[in-house]
Amino acid sequence: MVSSRFIGVDEKPALPYLIMYGIQHILAMFAGIVAVPLMVGTALKLPGEQITILVQGSLLTSGIGTLVQSLGIGRLGARLPICMGTAFVFISPFISVGSQLGIQAILGAVIVGGIIEYIFSFFVWRIQKYVPPVVTGTVVVLIGMGLMPLGFTWLAGGESSLFGQPISFAIGGLVLVILILINQFTKGFWPSISVALAIVVGYLAAGIAGVLNLGLVKEATWFAIPKVFSFGLPKFSFPAILAVLVAQFASMLETIGDTYATGLVAHKEIGRRELSGAISVDGLLSSIAVLFNGLSITSFSQNIGVISITGVASRFAVAVSGIILLLMGLVPKFAALIASMPAPVLGGAALVMFGAIAGSGILQFREAKVFGEREIFIFAISVALGMGFGLHPEGALEHLPSYLTVILGSGVAVGGITAIILNQLLPLRQKEE
Repeated sequence: MVSSRFIGVDEKPALPYLIMYGIQHILAMFAGIVAVPLMVGTALKLPGEQITILVQGSLLTSGIGTLVQSLGIGRLGARLPICMGTAFVFISPFISVGSQLGIQAILGAVIVGGIIEYIFSFFVWRIQKYVPPVVTGTVVVLIGMGLMPLGFTWLAGGESSLFGQPISFAIGGLVLVILILINQFTKGFWPSISVALAIVVGYLAAGIAGVLNLGLVKEATWFAIPKVFSFGLPKFSFPAILAVLVAQFASMLETIGDTYATGLVAHKEIGRRELSGAISVDGLLSSIAVLFNGLSITSFSQNIGVISITGVASRFAVAVSGIILLLMGLVPKFAALIASMPAPVLGGAALVMFGAIAGSGILQFREAKVFGEREIFIFAISVALGMGFGLHPEGALEHLPSYLTVILGSGVAVGGITAIILNQLLPLRQKEE
């Protein structure tokens, strides 16, 4: 539904309208929220039941984060129409850490990373100069590029007996084509829900082809409160924490950008209180998410587009979407349906999303006041090392200490750290040079 007039941040439309506006935000962000736990769980080869728990936890904690961000609790929350959800920026380090140290090490790293980001929220405006667009853009490009081989593996059938079969490429290709068609040949609200629509078509195609297994859905209950620490107590590993911290910084910077962008479309001036409140939720709620088996959360850029298209900037509409997400997180059957997604369906959508991530990283270079040979050099070296280590041949790092293999096995960590160091060490050049 598109509003005929602009609705401000603190306006509260009638409940039926709030629900309709809230559902629009759900449609725009839903695919992103469930994709991250699904991709991480699939890559770590977790049993279907555990992937269901991850999806359920991510829905629940995304709902809580959205509620706190939009309504505020004390200094927590920007009190702006900002939606929160599980973050794509963490997929690569999560897979790297989880494949070597297990999911408990991921959860431990998320707790520490979230607390550190929360501390930074008190003086976030002072550290932005250390992570300019050449650093953030490089990190985001590495995230997208590093995940593309994984997306293609899923499109080809993943770990199932469908791997390499024509039916896998047909289903994954269909999802890919649907995504392209919706994005390029529709206008208004439709492109913002293109991923969700393409996945629905993929599900239907998989069902018709007889490759959709809904056993998990039949076994799941209709209602359940998530068990705290279903994967066991978190484990704290310095290499895991360092690998995840790089992504945590990228998440923080994304939230900073989204907060300013939300202010623009919502006609609301952004000050230190709003910025600090937004970052505090990004950090602290990520740490709390671990309690309920969720993963790190961050602001969702696509929902800013929803505000721009609809003209509805009411934070109460976003709060309603948070309530809906929270309720979804209490329905295991729903989470099980998501966890049952065939690999080719996931792969078709993932390839587009990973490509879009890399593209958004390149777009960040537009924000650079100066982008010349120095910045190109930083980008080139960082991407080369990041991709090299991230896609290293099997056994290449086996003779190194285990704490190094976790860090060096994450292309995002290697490339991000390289970009930060080079940006500080290499002298700035004058424009005339």
